[in-house]
Amino acid sequence: MLFLTGSAKRFVQVKPDSNNMAGRSGEFDLIARHFAPIAQKSKAALSLMDDAAVLSVPDGQELVITVDALVADVHFRSQDAPADIARKVMRVNLSDIAAMGAYPLGVVLTAGYNRDLSEDWIAEFANGLGQDCDAFNAPLLGGDTVGTPGPTFFSLTAFGAVPIGRALRRDAAKPGDLIAVTGTLGDGALGLKVLQGDLNSLDHEDAAFLTSRYWVPQPRLEIGRKCVAANRRYAAMDISDGLAGDCRKICAASNVGMTFDQERIPLSKAARNAVQNDPALWNAVFCGGDDYELLICADPNEIKGLGDDVAIIGEVTNRSGQVDLIGMDKKMAELAKGGFDHFGY
Repeated sequence: MLFLTGSAKRFVQVKPDSNNMAGRSGEFDLIARHFAPIAQKSKAALSLMDDAAVLSVPDGQELVITVDALVADVHFRSQDAPADIARKVMRVNLSDIAAMGAYPLGVVLTAGYNRDLSEDWIAEFANGLGQDCDAFNAPLLGGDTVGTPGPTFFSLTAFGAVPIGRALRRDAAKPGDLIAVTGTLGDGALGLKVLQGDLNSLDHEDAAFLTSRYWVPQPRLEIGRKCVAANRRYAAMDISDGLAGDCRKICAASNVGMTFDQERIPLSKAARNAVQNDPALWNAVFCGGDDYELLICADPNEIKGLGDDVAIIGEVTNRSGQVDLIGMDKKMAELAKGGFDHFGY
């Protein structure tokens, strides 16, 4: 659980009066100032004074564990606000917890800060992290902190709980199921295009909405838990790398195919304005990633029972591995994978 332990994990020191992180008084003091106050809110963290956290799993529940690594200028922009980066680090993991139908128990953070970062930057990051720990009732339990000459990176492990045997799985889809998604798709990918200067046709309101969706994902914890509470068969996962690629993970696990209806893909007002101005941007909607919405497959009655928070966009088929799209012209074509590939450099 310790954020740091032993001399091997100390920062390389530079000039004592330097304003950068490496010149501060050391990791212990850094953690005490900015992260220990967050951990004080959880008894399991033991005030970050011991070698590990002690986490109890509620009776009748089993543990759900997920971890994601985020690297500067790969998964987030290094010039973005530190508090927004912290929220993204937190929420992409909580999205995985939501996809299993679990609720958060706590998180452990490993942070590698570029040595040129200021302590003010770290303080803002910690503030954003602490706000999300409170907002999602996911206390900070511990972790590790190092300085690095390379890019800043974070690896956050999230712990959740779900009733025994009831976690949502990718292998539960069956032919004839309806396919639904939460929220709207494409906002994060289009928001990144705005920030990169590749989408200048939108008005200020639409541009601001899309960039906020890129910076601050919304994990759909309530919908995941609603599926579990219904105690019916659901297949689910979160859409992080783009619908076109991620849907194939359910197809592979369940040995099924899928057909989507482009006309039924839920778009925000801002995304709809963008694709109306440039239909080529549909590729970002399907393949761009950074949605962090849930993709859910279930019997038609069960999908419809989830309410207005989800939109039905297609149907599960028996054509294993085949993913088709009914276009706006009502013609059917295969939906190319094209999702975000972490190794596609």
